[in-house]
Amino acid sequence: MMAVATSKGLSSLTACAAALLAMLAAGFAYADEIVAVRFGVHDTHTRIVIETRSEMEFRAFASGEVSPRLVVDIPGAGWAVSGLDGGQGQGHGLAGRFRFEPAAQTPRLIFDLTESARVRESFSLPPGEGGHRIVIDIEPAPAAVVTASTGFDVAGHTLTQYLAERVQVSYVPPRCERPRIVIDPGHGGRDPGAPGRFGGVSESQLALAAGLALRDILNARGRYEVIMTRDRDIFLELDDRIQVARRAQADIFISLHADAAPNGATGPRGAAVYTLSDSGTNRARNRARQDGEWLQTSASRTEQVNNLLLEMSLQEKRNQSLIFAASILEASSSITPLFRHEPLERGFWVLLDSQIPAVLFEMGFMTNPDDSRNLNTPAYRQRLMTAVADSIDSYFAVCNNSGPVRTAAAGSNAGGPALR
Repeated sequence: MMAVATSKGLSSLTACAAALLAMLAAGFAYADEIVAVRFGVHDTHTRIVIETRSEMEFRAFASGEVSPRLVVDIPGAGWAVSGLDGGQGQGHGLAGRFRFEPAAQTPRLIFDLTESARVRESFSLPPGEGGHRIVIDIEPAPAAVVTASTGFDVAGHTLTQYLAERVQVSYVPPRCERPRIVIDPGHGGRDPGAPGRFGGVSESQLALAAGLALRDILNARGRYEVIMTRDRDIFLELDDRIQVARRAQADIFISLHADAAPNGATGPRGAAVYTLSDSGTNRARNRARQDGEWLQTSASRTEQVNNLLLEMSLQEKRNQSLIFAASILEASSSITPLFRHEPLERGFWVLLDSQIPAVLFEMGFMTNPDDSRNLNTPAYRQRLMTAVADSIDSYFAVCNNSGPVRTAAAGSNAGGPALR
């Protein structure tokens, strides 16, 4: 007996078909999502694993020597990484912070690299215990590559001997008439930084609150001209922060942040202070050349003279940054545990100016319950920023003829006059 489709039956079939099509469409969209980003740090390289729900084409390439980054184009990709709804996260090893940038044509993942690096190899793997995997291994760029990008091979040059024999580096005291302090609260706007944990606010909000507290403390002391890179919740490009310090002709620059342990580990805690690393100094050197700061051409300013002046400026900036960093650690150690008792070195972009002493102060770990509770307490932030203000007073104590703070952690200049 042939069944006859009634209007009611057709309506039901139509509804089922529509639901099935919707489920299929959702399934196809669902299949093209990135679901995890993982990192493995090895002696010679850093491995980045991008897990997807289906096999996907990709293109990976390192971009830029001055602002090194890894770009991974993944056509048609969506973002569904649990816990990283904003499409941003913190990497490990050579990979710093990363972000997903959707686009109509080519969505991409962008990793800010901690130093100049290159893609060692990249390949796809079929599903294992999880989904499909895109694997990218990156390694530090060889010295020859960095030298080619900077135009000056410091390691292969007899610069140290040349300076020792021909150049007397004299002590130049800091400006004593209202030194200019630039405070840089990290992140902001669409870049919240590390997410709030244990009921607290985001890293960008904590950095801004701490920066405003430090500004008010310094202003109340009446000794400094204080400039903020941001005084509200706005997004600033990293280069814009450097330009604020340059336009102000700043005497020192301090960037405020809060750290986050890899994989959400709650154990690490304490404050840390970073100065520019060797690889970061290479980038600063390249940046100065690109900006044309040292490329005067005249009978008295040959290329060799330009090179020497640039190297002297970079070395003086590093010496002063170490002295300032050691002063912060000494002053803040009575307020907070220290993650490290000596200044650390990284190639952070905001530290790249070739002349301004600069530090990045990690006030504690967002991922540690004790640090998080402290950083979210206004009274604690006030005490911590008072310690930072005291360290600034110590750094400029030479203006009172008492000499800047010296500690063994300040490096080769400890025990002698500060170079500036």
